[in-house]
Amino acid sequence: MQNKSLVQLFLLPLLFSHTLFSFAEKPSSPLELIVAIEEDAPPYVGSNAESGLEVDVILKSLPEYSIKFLQMSWGDIPKAIMRGLANAEANAIKHDEPEKYYYSKYYIGFVNYAMSHKNKGYKINSIDDLVGHNLIVWSGAHLTLGPEFERLFSPGAPGRKNYIEAQNSHDQVLDFWRNPNSVIIADKSIFMNFSIIEGHSMDKVEFHKIFFPVTKFKMAFKDKKPRDDFNKGLALLCSKGEYVKLLEQYGVPESANVCE
Repeated sequence: MQNKSLVQLFLLPLLFSHTLFSFAEKPSSPLELIVAIEEDAPPYVGSNAESGLEVDVILKSLPEYSIKFLQMSWGDIPKAIMRGLANAEANAIKHDEPEKYYYSKYYIGFVNYAMSHKNKGYKINSIDDLVGHNLIVWSGAHLTLGPEFERLFSPGAPGRKNYIEAQNSHDQVLDFWRNPNSVIIADKSIFMNFSIIEGHSMDKVEFHKIFFPVTKFKMAFKDKKPRDDFNKGLALLCSKGEYVKLLEQYGVPESANVCE
């Protein structure tokens, strides 16, 4: 019995030191973040969220984080944190309870145009002229295209009658080409990318001279720390000129630059 106790006393320090050594050897795991993001919309999001301007801005702004992108429709993104699917949301729009979220600075901008089928000869020179047309937009567009658009196209407003909210950019562009009477409001780069992929010519498109504000979006985070880290990383991207280089790399107009 005494011998057994002596053996145990001898082994205990060895086991303790082995445990400490194993713990020290184990690398600290990076901070993990699941980001709800839109379905592919090149040049902003591409290759199942493995590339694109928006993807790169998020990754480069949070270099210390292990980030997993969870793609979903525009309408589902604002519910991702609430449903426990993600702890961050791209392209954040108005939440029912905004006090429960931590919002970043603006990190991405979209340059939107009103476009129609050229052979229709539509005379569209103002936002008022859009009323009555079969208008194809994205979910929540009335919240991001300026006060005049919101007045005319909010739920219950006069322009809402022929108003379609597509679930993603690809569907939005496909709907436009399927409907010869339609008018689409979309980021020009995204529209051209999908149209060319589908074999359509820009010669058949009328780009109307309506001024829309650059649609800028923030990130929404469940927790404060990643929001603060994101803002710091984004500020660094801007100050070093890397944000502008990303715009050039992906062929996005300089007017989409959100750097202050």
